[in-house]
Amino acid sequence: MRFMAILSISLAIGLAGCSQVAEKAENAANRSYTSYALGKPYAEVANLGQSPMARLSGSDATFGPMIGATPLKNGMTIYRHMAPGAQTETGTNFAGLVGSSTISQNNRFSYFLVGADGIVKDWATGSVQGSASDCVQYIGGIINRCNDMRQLQASLALYDVRVATKAGQPISSWGEPAAPVVN
Repeated sequence: MRFMAILSISLAIGLAGCSQVAEKAENAANRSYTSYALGKPYAEVANLGQSPMARLSGSDATFGPMIGATPLKNGMTIYRHMAPGAQTETGTNFAGLVGSSTISQNNRFSYFLVGADGIVKDWATGSVQGSASDCVQYIGGIINRCNDMRQLQASLALYDVRVATKAGQPISSWGEPAAPVVN
């Protein structure tokens, strides 16, 4: 009995450690990928992987669509992009009769601080859980019941707290937003 308790605790700690390692690895990969943009024209960065040839080749090398832009008082602009990130799948199966699986996908944020000259001066990245689905299969997968649990679109302010700049700072370190233009 005591052995089973120790084994269970060790397994739980080990699995928690694996998810933390995976999260850190994903974060490092996102930071490495986003760092490519530094010093490049924003127009080139925003169109990366968007050409018809890149799409035909199956290239997923993209920062995703722009989800927002904020001009700053210092004359620079923050451009926000979001794209699908890492996907994980877990499952169980009982003798082919009943099984369950969970698939979840993170969304990767790539933010770019762009100068008045159109060049990327700094970047920030982060991630948030995107979509998730839970499925139960019966009789070897002939019958499937799935629940889709998509994340609701959040405000930019909620996304902004999930990213860190190249130096590990919040994007507020880039400057204050400019006053909105009133017509």
